[in-house]
Amino acid sequence: MDWKKVLPLGEVDADFSQAREIRLRPGQRMCACFPWGLWQGDHPLSPEEIRCAAQALSGHALAARREEMARGYLPLPGGHRLGIAGVMGEGGLKEISSLCLRIAHEVKGCGEEIFPRIKGRHTLIIGPPGTGKTTLLRDLIRLYSLSGFQTGVSDERGEIAGAEGGQYHLDVGPNTDVVTGMEKEKAVQLLVRGMAPQVIAVDELGGAGDGAALMDAARCGAVVLATVHGRDRKSASGRLGMQLARGIFEKAVILEKIGQSPKVEDWVCG
Repeated sequence: MDWKKVLPLGEVDADFSQAREIRLRPGQRMCACFPWGLWQGDHPLSPEEIRCAAQALSGHALAARREEMARGYLPLPGGHRLGIAGVMGEGGLKEISSLCLRIAHEVKGCGEEIFPRIKGRHTLIIGPPGTGKTTLLRDLIRLYSLSGFQTGVSDERGEIAGAEGGQYHLDVGPNTDVVTGMEKEKAVQLLVRGMAPQVIAVDELGGAGDGAALMDAARCGAVVLATVHGRDRKSASGRLGMQLARGIFEKAVILEKIGQSPKVEDWVCG
């Protein structure tokens, strides 16, 4: 899907392939976030323009994807994600007001500097939203896979591998098996039982059963690689529970801002 063709971009001089996210709000100009700053369109958007963009981005299947929209987002081909806000009612979303298109990017090599420091160690990538956690996770998966590790990936929203039509549209390496569209707890269990992974990778921990599944994977001998929202080890422990965080993870990778080098810390220090 070429998302650039279904947005009201108009005549622009920016290279939208470099955009990290694009936001559409009623009565406001379209806004795009680039590594170098913000870009804004030339006219306020109408509710109809936003509705038409949502319809096109959904594959003209908004009604059929109502259950997915109730979670606040739609996974899109290629690993992209469409966040949706609006008026909720019985049965889910009644009216769409705002859209946030988060654009998946491959940055091959972004994990090479830290990979030797975390290789073979249970690692948690921590950072606020939009700091590149998934991008770094994907590259570390690729590096593990290229190093000969059989790697299992729980890709609940399809943002890591961008699986579609039986193919991965984003590079996760040659020795990687991906379960897409399943809750992380169940996907981890499936991978451990069926694919004998040496590494298990999961994006955005948070579900009640995620921790138990990862602890079981670690007990089975798999190296755990995961991400979570937070600013430091303390906030991550608050989200996951101190017992879980210290019971599994040996290394923490901290992402503070887009473009900054990640910091690697031992979990037990501090």
